[in-house]
Order: sequence, then structure tokens, then C-alpha cells
Amino acid sequence: MNAPAKIEIPSTDIAVVVEQTPEIVLTDKAQRESFYEHIQREVDAFEPDTSTEKGRKAIKSLAYKITRTKTAIDDAGKKLNEEARARINAVDAERRSVKEKLTALATAVRQPLTDWEDFEAERVETCRAIIAGFKASSVVTIEDTEASVRARGGDVWKTELNADLFGEMLPEAEAAKALAIDTLKAAMARLAKEEADRAELDRLRAEQAEREERERAEREAREAEERRAAEEKAAEERRIAAEKAEAERIERAKQEAAEQAQREAAAAAQREIDEANRRAAEAERAAQVERDRIAAEEAERQAEAKRLADEQAAREADQAHRSAVMKAAKEAIMTCGVDEDTAKKIVLLIRAGEVPNVSLRF
Repeated sequence: MNAPAKIEIPSTDIAVVVEQTPEIVLTDKAQRESFYEHIQREVDAFEPDTSTEKGRKAIKSLAYKITRTKTAIDDAGKKLNEEARARINAVDAERRSVKEKLTALATAVRQPLTDWEDFEAERVETCRAIIAGFKASSVVTIEDTEASVRARGGDVWKTELNADLFGEMLPEAEAAKALAIDTLKAAMARLAKEEADRAELDRLRAEQAEREERERAEREAREAEERRAAEEKAAEERRIAAEKAEAERIERAKQEAAEQAQREAAAAAQREIDEANRRAAEAERAAQVERDRIAAEEAERQAEAKRLADEQAAREADQAHRSAVMKAAKEAIMTCGVDEDTAKKIVLLIRAGEVPNVSLRF
């Protein structure tokens, strides 16, 4: 859709134009600014009045008018977008069709070269794999034996190097194969010697183990005889020790019986002494209880006398304090021209609580 032609419109008629062709606000900047100015002047000139029903309706009418114009402009913009999207979609569809056709044509033209590149890549990968196999076969690990190295060397030797397949990589392949064969031959010789050395070492170890087993059996027989003789000697020593221990036990029993008799006699004498001491202690405790009772009674009398004296002193001090407070109150009242007798009566009335809301604090 083509943009509307630019038209010079008086500001007083811009509202009518926008109402008829709202898309002009979106496509013509000058008309848009003129429309904004017209709306702003109308808003500035409007004097809102919320005190009357008519004034409130006028506010609502102006707001609705602006909202309605906004909706018309927004709908016009949506329509412009839909038309633009339709044109863009049509161009995109044609563009995709052209792209697909030319891409297919370019692929068909390049296909022979692509096929050759794929074949060449596969050929090079195959050659690299064979060369890598030579290098991997030449690696001898600690688990290898002369037989496993010989088998791997036979596989390398039987691998044919086709000049048509390897092409410019043939020298590299031949060098890798020759190096692998030389390496495996050297490893075979080394492993064969190592295996022979291990076999000899195993034979010597077997002979050594046989000697050690024979010596162990002889040593165990000697040790068994020594243990038997030691056990017989230990049994005889235990018998002698048992007889000696029994004799010592009998002698110790006799001595313990004599000591027990002495202890029982001493215990009987000690019991008599303890009984006498107990009776003396009981007599002393009874005397002490009587002394404590007398002392407690005396302490109670003294405490009661002190309490009475303290209460009397407290009463006298309180009375002196109250007299001083009342005297001070009386003298204060006399400063107002009251005679002493009347001031004294006033103080006594206050003390008795006869004067409302007035009291003496002692």
C-alpha cells in the first residue's frame, strides 16, 4: 500500500482528516505533529468541572474522544503492518524458491569433484590407518612375548603396499613398514634371550626352593625334639615346685593360725577398751548437750532482750522523726502569720487526714 500524499491541512480541520484517514498520523510526521498540537490546544483550552453532572460528562466525553482517536490510529497501523508483512512474505517465498533451485544446480555441477574428494579422503584415511597400524605394531609392551612379537611381525611383513592406493604416500608407508619390521626383529631377539634367562632363573630358584624345603624339614625335626625335652624338664620343675609350694602352704597355714589366735585375743581386749571409751563418750555427750541447752536458752534471752531494745529504739527514732516533721510543718504554717496554737491544730488535722488532698510525708 502506497503512503498517502502529503497534504497541507489547516490546523482547525486536522481532527476531521485524522478521523477520516487515521493512518496519516503514522506516515506523515508534519501532519502528526500538527495533530498533536491540535489535541494539546484542545486539552489546554478545556476547563474541567467536577462539581456538576454536565462538567463530569464533559471530562468523560473529551477523554473518550482522545481514546477513540488512539484506537483508530492503532487499528490503521495494524492494517499497514499486515499489508507490509504480506508483501514481505511474497518476496521471501520467491527468494526461497530461487535459492533452492540454484543450490540444487550448483550441487549437480560440483558433484563429480565432490565424488573425487570423497574418494580421495577415504583413500588417504585408509593409507593413514595402515601406516598407523605399522607404528602401533612396532610398540613392544611388558606383556609381549617372543611368540606375540613374532606373530605381529608376520602380519606386518605380509601387508602389501599398493602403489596405486598409496600414491605419493608410498615412501612414507614403506619407511614405516621397514622400521616396524626392524623394531620387531630386535624385540624378538631381546625377548628370546630374556625368556631363556627367565627359564634358567626359574630352574635355579626351583633348586634353591628344594634345598630350603629340605633344610626346613630338618630344622623342624630338631625344634620338635628340643621342645619335647624342654617340656619334660618343665614338667619335672613344675612337680618339684608344687611339692615345695605344698610344704610352704602347710607351714604358712600353721603360722596364720597362730597369728589369728593372737589377733582374736587382741581384738577381745580392744573391744573392752572400746566399750569403756564409748560409755565415757556418751557421758561426755550428755553433759555437752546439757551445757548446749543452757547456752541456747541464755542466747535466746539475750536475743529477745536485744530485739525488744531495738524495737523500742526504732519506735523512739520514728517518734522523734515524726515530731520533727510536724514541728517543721507547724513552723512553716506560722510563717504565714498564724499563731503557734492554731498552726499546731492545723498540723494535727493534716496528720489525722481531716484536710482533703493534704498529707504529711514521714
